[in-house]
Formats: sequence, C-alpha cells, structure tokens
Amino acid sequence: MISKRGIVILTIFSFVYALLELGMIWDPSQIKTSPGWMKEFFTPTVSLYFYRVIYTVLFAYPSYLASGKLFSWETIWYLIYGSTLEDIIYWILDVRVPYSWAWFYPVYYGIPIDDVIGVLLLMLIRKKIKEEKVR
Repeated sequence: MISKRGIVILTIFSFVYALLELGMIWDPSQIKTSPGWMKEFFTPTVSLYFYRVIYTVLFAYPSYLASGKLFSWETIWYLIYGSTLEDIIYWILDVRVPYSWAWFYPVYYGIPIDDVIGVLLLMLIRKKIKEEKVR
C-alpha cells in the first residue's frame, strides 16, 4: 500500500539529494586532487555508469524504508517516485531547461523522456497495487 508516510520519506530524500547533486562532480578525472589510479580507472564512461549504480542503490534504501518490504510493487513504486521527483526538483533548482547528458537520458524539446516514462510507470504500478489489494 502506498502511504503518506512513504511519500513524505521519499519526497524529503529526493529534495535533499537534488540539493546535494547540484554540487556533485561524479567524474574523478575532472577533479584535480583525485589520485592518479582513480583517474585512470574511473574514466568518464565508467564514472557515468558507476554513478547510475550508486544512485539506484541510494534510492533503493529509502524505498525499502517507505514500503517496509525488500522487494515488492510498492518498493518499486517508491523507487520510481523518488528518482523521478528528484530529477524534477533538480532541474527546477538548477534553473535550466533539461538537456540530454547521456544516451540513457533522452530529452525531447526540454522534456526528459525518462521522467515521462517514470510518471506513466507510477500510474500503472499504482493501478496494479490497487488491483492486488482488492483480491
């Protein structure tokens, strides 16, 4: 069941994460004080994928706290809700029109396609959760 408590948890986490993300540089090759071995291993491409893994893991924990289940439709719903909301908050705080910064982040006329897909998935998963509750 999607709860107000869960929505509050993910909304606060998403807002705080968006604030932090505005100042983050996830590519060690761009940081002058990074150790040499780190610059060699974490190329811009490796950093890009490494960041996505870390991002998903970080959002999975509050999603688990919100749903109270390690893996469920509710947990997935909260994960998508949190990451989509964080993305929207990030672009609002950044005061820029969203742009495509990676192949997996397509933007069409300033609209991030993954956020549109995220909202659609939220609606579909919520419908599924309600159907399962009726059974």
